[in-house]
Amino acid sequence: MSVAARAPRIRRKPEGLQSHVILLATLSTAALAGCLKVGEDVFSKETAPFDEPIRAWFLARQTALGERFFLFVTNSGGPSVVIPMSVVIGIWLRKQRNLPIAGAVMLAPAVALSVFSLVKQLFRRQRPEGATRRKVAHYSFPSGHSATSAAVFGTLAYVLWREEMIPKEVAAALAIVPPALIGTSRVYLDVHWATDVIGGWSVGTLVAAMSAVVYERVRTLTRERSTTLQRA
Repeated sequence: MSVAARAPRIRRKPEGLQSHVILLATLSTAALAGCLKVGEDVFSKETAPFDEPIRAWFLARQTALGERFFLFVTNSGGPSVVIPMSVVIGIWLRKQRNLPIAGAVMLAPAVALSVFSLVKQLFRRQRPEGATRRKVAHYSFPSGHSATSAAVFGTLAYVLWREEMIPKEVAAALAIVPPALIGTSRVYLDVHWATDVIGGWSVGTLVAAMSAVVYERVRTLTRERSTTLQRA
């Protein structure tokens, strides 16, 4: 094997980092503002004028086919499915792609679950009546399905985009469509209020943005260190 063949590949220095920092700062600010606003309204019990009409709209449009579809979505997008999936993807990114930022993908759901679990205990909000029929007993705000899916898919989409494994259009769809469907399924099935889902999305988006910040930091340091070693 030649010396050139043995030489480790130098990854290019990250480009456009400033614009990505601005994007993440904007997302973090918006997500935090969303968390605080929805949380304040729920705590003050001021969400009924918003939640009740949305619940009535979905209940009036429930069908057997719609229930089967959204039940599949909600079961496929639950934390017990999304979290193991993120771990598998994180391991694959680390072993097959040699990406040290895989920890950011694996950290997101754990953080999201910890945050929303603590918040649920603080608000102790009761669920809509449909939750009783489906034997869902724990507290309602925020939606764990929504928080976890937003955190996992948002983080994954950002990392895959920055590593140029998928185009930005696909990344945007990955970050938005699955959490949107999963959150909608919770309202359609009448196991969550709309503000539960919005709060969950806000928490998950905040976690994803923070995970992306960690990713950018580790990515920059790793590639700068690699470049320095190659030039030494």
